[in-house]
Amino acid sequence: MTEIAIVTGADANYAGMLEECLRSIRDKGGSRDKTVCLLDVGLGEHRKKLEALADRVVEPGWDIEFPGRSQTPGYYRAMLARPFLPRYFPGHRLYLWIDADAWVQDWRAVELFVEGARQTDPASGQPCLAVVPEIDRSYRNFTSAWQEFHDVIHRSYAEAFDEATADELVRYPLINSGVFALRAEAPHWQAWEETLRNALQRKVTSLSEQAAINHVVYRQKLPVTLLPSWCNWICHHAAPRRHPASGALTEPLLPYQRLGIVHRTMWTKGQWGYEAKGST
Repeated sequence: MTEIAIVTGADANYAGMLEECLRSIRDKGGSRDKTVCLLDVGLGEHRKKLEALADRVVEPGWDIEFPGRSQTPGYYRAMLARPFLPRYFPGHRLYLWIDADAWVQDWRAVELFVEGARQTDPASGQPCLAVVPEIDRSYRNFTSAWQEFHDVIHRSYAEAFDEATADELVRYPLINSGVFALRAEAPHWQAWEETLRNALQRKVTSLSEQAAINHVVYRQKLPVTLLPSWCNWICHHAAPRRHPASGALTEPLLPYQRLGIVHRTMWTKGQWGYEAKGST
């Protein structure tokens, strides 16, 4: 059993991007001592092709009971299963989750997530959650789209908790839960599960589990290691720049830092796909 499991998952609608995600991991030499795990939430005819790129494949159930669950799309299981990764893929010491619409361009980002999750908070002695906040000097969510972003995030917190909690949490940098790393023994898993369970009793949304992990960090004060934006680049906040010589994707502003993980969020899913060229 390897120390580190890299986990992703999707349904048939995301099969193309999921393949890019898996290949971007498998093509890197650093993946050889990692176990690549896949959550099948409705891959159907695509499963055979995709499971050849993974070491372990599991079809998750619904881990939490909540109102309206029978009408909830099956692909939501890939989001709601995140607090349960050690249960689905037991035996590893550290778990790195990567959304299916993200892919690894530079392995240094993976190494930094692992290093961040290996950190221990000196005050509490607890393991740290390695994540990336949605902050960068080129991101539109703090410039031209500030009000739009603020309103969406505030609403997600209000739906998960209440207005007072939303007023508090919206002031903090939003932690993106699409890529994270966490040790198996960390208390965050249980806190995330319990917070998400309570949130889902109010309403289930596409941001429920992200709202819950932000609550765990900012309200419950469990320790975190915050990584730079190039480790999980949110494409709908700022379009990447393509290096004219290498073809690699970089941040759009000087010094044109090479992006580690390219996260094709929202309307950018058909753009900036994985290519072995320019990817190391």
